[in-house]
Amino acid sequence: MLIQLGIHNLALIDEVLIEFSGGMNVLTGETGAGKSIVVDAVNLVLGERADRDLIANGKNKAVVEAVFDIAENLAVQKALAEIEISYEDGMLSVSRELMSTGRNICRVNGVIVPLQTLRRISDQLLDIHGQHQHQLLMDEANHLSYLDHFAADDIDPLLRETKEAFDNWHGAALRLAKYRRTVSEREQRKDMLRFQLDELEHAKLVPGEEEGLEQKRIFFRNSGKIQAALDEACYLLSVNPEGGNTALDLLKEALRSLTPVVGLSEEYERVYNRLNELCYELEDAAGELDHFRDESVFDAGEAEAVEARIDQIRKLSRKYGATTAEMLAYQEQISQELSELESANEQIDSLEKAYRAYGKQLMACSKRLSARRHEAARLFETQMEAQLHDLGMKNARITFSFAELKEGERIEQRFTASGYDQGEMMFCANLGQPMKPLAKVASGGELSRIMLALKNLSAQKPGIPRSMVFDEIDTGISGRMAQVVAEKMSEIGDHHQVICVSHLPQIAAMADEQFLVRKFDTDGVTHTEVSKLTREQRITELARMVGGADFTSESSIHHAGQMLSDAERRKAELRARVDGIASGEIKTEG
Repeated sequence: MLIQLGIHNLALIDEVLIEFSGGMNVLTGETGAGKSIVVDAVNLVLGERADRDLIANGKNKAVVEAVFDIAENLAVQKALAEIEISYEDGMLSVSRELMSTGRNICRVNGVIVPLQTLRRISDQLLDIHGQHQHQLLMDEANHLSYLDHFAADDIDPLLRETKEAFDNWHGAALRLAKYRRTVSEREQRKDMLRFQLDELEHAKLVPGEEEGLEQKRIFFRNSGKIQAALDEACYLLSVNPEGGNTALDLLKEALRSLTPVVGLSEEYERVYNRLNELCYELEDAAGELDHFRDESVFDAGEAEAVEARIDQIRKLSRKYGATTAEMLAYQEQISQELSELESANEQIDSLEKAYRAYGKQLMACSKRLSARRHEAARLFETQMEAQLHDLGMKNARITFSFAELKEGERIEQRFTASGYDQGEMMFCANLGQPMKPLAKVASGGELSRIMLALKNLSAQKPGIPRSMVFDEIDTGISGRMAQVVAEKMSEIGDHHQVICVSHLPQIAAMADEQFLVRKFDTDGVTHTEVSKLTREQRITELARMVGGADFTSESSIHHAGQMLSDAERRKAELRARVDGIASGEIKTEG
């Protein structure tokens, strides 16, 4: 249940805090006052598409915060446990910040979550019926989903089973299609793969060999410079072919000069030892340089081989991958594909068997699903007609029609993840008229009441504690039908929280709580505020909704007060009847 809704800098609303109650809550106000902004705020906090234009003019961000009571909402509790978000005292806080930069931040109990996670949780919190949602009934493709939702306890397991079977069958069909190429296509592919595989195998690639080759290339291209540097260093350090003194000779001479005095002072001895160590280090370094000089002989043949290998790898990389590792991975890939193609006939036989087996499994699942739908359809029709009769459509009839196969059509052509059924609701509002497709014959007012009947059936299902939001469901309804719809919504409010935006005084009078959405101007700027009405304020607002040149007159106020009293009495009668039916004191027909 939605306990509290805070709206900050959203459209014309600067700062609003709405505290809803259980039962039926109605928001009223003049056209254009901003009632739709409240619904936009609810949609925003539930994860719907965010539009930066919703941010109040001159503000950097808009924030919507909602607090829910989830003490009885096991679905939300389970979802929170899966994402490891805790809650206390059965309360859940959800917020969304919309930035002018386009960025938006979602939080659940203060924890930042992805938008997808927010939507996953919000799906179990509120059921929103928008102003034009009843237009979904105009598309027969949606009708089957209403039936599935009506009998969800029985149908959902069958739907999951059917989807799994369809995925297996469809996957086998795709794999089979891959192998059902013509012989010439397979042979052409095999020839190309063999050529590529031969080329790669002949190259005998080694992972990472490019680095080693590049180092050798650098050596060969700089071999003259390297040789000259090594020669000069060796001559200066230890080997002078002209017989001159080298660095090593001079260092040894220095050591001999210090030998007579080394024992006379610790300082002399320390210096002598350091020079002696340098002598050993210099001999070792000179020997290593001499070894490098002997080894660094330029080999023109090897240099040419290195260049050729680098060129070969580069040519292959343009076709098979940027590095030897990628080329070897591609080699493995085409080797596997070639192996599969060469055993294509065996694969086709195996896949055809799997395809047929999955097809039989899918057919069996779809038949079970279809049988359950046909059973559910009869109950759906009975309960929907009862709801429509309660909504003033005494002669309304509704049936669910399943499409037969067309001539030449095979049932496999209809397979989807939800079975093979195709169906639509058929409707007749008047006596003596034939049943016709609902989408073609229902008026706007009739569609609104049919959608309300569907929502009421959904609300009566056990284990669905979500709040229900109706945004002007009274479209196309007036007069006596408005009172009937108001009573039906009040009935929903007895076991679900209902939040309704309405222009009809009959619906507003049946509310447990009423809120006024009002637009006003301050310093040349328009603002919207929302306030909870007292009983006296409700009477004034009802008088305005009923209309008249002077709705503040004594007669208008008296009439509105009588309307509210009648609504309160009628609610009490309806609740007493429900309590009587529940206790068995009142018997229902049939």
